[in-house]
Amino acid sequence: MEDNNTKRPLLKEADLLGIVGKLMQKWKFILKTTLCFVLIGVVFAISSVKQYTAEIVVAPEVQESSSLLGGLGSFASMMGIDLASATERVDAIYPLLYPDIIQSLPFLSSLFSVNVTSADGKVDTTYYHYITKYKKRSWVEYVKGAPGRFKLWIENMIMPSDDKVVNPSVFDPYNLSRSQMRKIKALNSAIGVFVDKKTNVLNLSFTERDPLIAATMVDTIMSRLRKTITEYRTQKAIDDCVYIEKMCKDAEVEYLKAQDNYAKFVDRNRSVAQERIVVERDRLQADMMMKNTLYTQWAQSLQLAKAKVQEQTPVFFVLKPAAVPAMPSSMGKMMQVILYAFLGFVFAVLYIVLKEPVINTWHKLFPKEDK
Repeated sequence: MEDNNTKRPLLKEADLLGIVGKLMQKWKFILKTTLCFVLIGVVFAISSVKQYTAEIVVAPEVQESSSLLGGLGSFASMMGIDLASATERVDAIYPLLYPDIIQSLPFLSSLFSVNVTSADGKVDTTYYHYITKYKKRSWVEYVKGAPGRFKLWIENMIMPSDDKVVNPSVFDPYNLSRSQMRKIKALNSAIGVFVDKKTNVLNLSFTERDPLIAATMVDTIMSRLRKTITEYRTQKAIDDCVYIEKMCKDAEVEYLKAQDNYAKFVDRNRSVAQERIVVERDRLQADMMMKNTLYTQWAQSLQLAKAKVQEQTPVFFVLKPAAVPAMPSSMGKMMQVILYAFLGFVFAVLYIVLKEPVINTWHKLFPKEDK
């Protein structure tokens, strides 16, 4: 009974010894397969192009109202639940929407006009001219892009391309050609953006062949994102400030005009003691004082409006500034060769171990009929 209840091992010691013996017998096949994969790895390593990733990390300020949930909001944040979005957030554009802003067509289209300079100083042009004239594709990238080119060829056969109609260097988000859309997709794939739901920390990166261009692009993206958020947050306050400033100037003109009328009237009637003159002087003085009070109130409102603009301006605390990467982010050539060697070894071992069981299973499922 005890022997029946004990679990049998999946692989017996004899089976393991048999597998090891079979692998030792096929050591030449394993060696040849590994060397073939190493050769493939060397070819791909030589043909691969270094990629550099520049990164910037910022903590944006979020406007929040008083919390209605007390300590429950903090507990929910620890559990990965953002209750603040329903009870505390007063902004229509909050950090979780920043990736959508960056990946929008108007935002991406504007990045092609950014002026970039290569690390060696040989290239100084816009990003569009850099990717079209200076950024040459390797044969590996050319082979990878073959399915896309074939698909494009089919699309052009069905529907003629409109690339000749649109100026290729002008990216109008409302009138983009197919080639421009492909460039925008490639640009979007080079951008990495991640927002931590708990801390709202924004991690932004850009990958490019040239390290200085990568740093320039990620810094530009962050600057334009900051500008977009600032314009949204301060637009209402700026509009109010402009209106109040106009009213303040008008009130100042009216006050100076009333002051001048009062002074002229007093100078003309300094020695006259008629009651009519006294009443008119009092009326002009009261009008001057009223307009002075109105002007003072608008001047105070203008100062408050300017302070409101400063208060609404968001703060982006830079935790990690953009810097020119010194080391490539892509896999090194030696690591690629080692990876292909490992894959070749694993492939050869699996082929030797699984060849016979797979063939036997196939024959059981699909037995050959006797003729």
